[in-house]
Amino acid sequence: MRISPIHLDEDTAGVLRRDRVVIGAGFAVGAGLFVWRVGVHAVLPALLVFALLAAALVVCDVRLTRLPDPLTLPAYPLLAALLAIPLDGAAYVRALIAAAAMFVGHFLLALFVGGIGLGDAKAAGPVGMVLGWVSWAALVQAMVIAYVCVGVYAIGLAVARRATRGSVVPFGPFLLGAAVLVLAVTGA
Repeated sequence: MRISPIHLDEDTAGVLRRDRVVIGAGFAVGAGLFVWRVGVHAVLPALLVFALLAAALVVCDVRLTRLPDPLTLPAYPLLAALLAIPLDGAAYVRALIAAAAMFVGHFLLALFVGGIGLGDAKAAGPVGMVLGWVSWAALVQAMVIAYVCVGVYAIGLAVARRATRGSVVPFGPFLLGAAVLVLAVTGA
């Protein structure tokens, strides 16, 4: 009998198992970029956890078109604890405010506008937390990149006539990819 604090549904567990090499490669790229840009710094453990989370969530969203709660929800307390390690009070408060703002903003988009799912809203919190720890500018840059890229992708699908009226474009890969990109470029 195997005991795990994270209870994954069969589909999510299957994707994580089948695509572990892709997830590992994504993590290795993200982790390598973070280690290169940040070096040995107290914020590095949080960035490494975020790199692993981002890799797993991107694969899940591409395969299942959803961001599973057992991956997104534990990220909140884990990242909050890891971001407290550097003992930078201003950055930590900014990170918590950014996490709340990202979650609430995307939650409202999911409820009233559409195109964004509740999983995207839940994943936006940890993204906001890590980007907010760096700066407000990093958060804004990542959001602009994510929304512009998903818009270009959706337009490209429409022009190529590969999108139908009910087509779903997973937003998670754009959100998480933009966050990793901005974190890698700016450094923490």
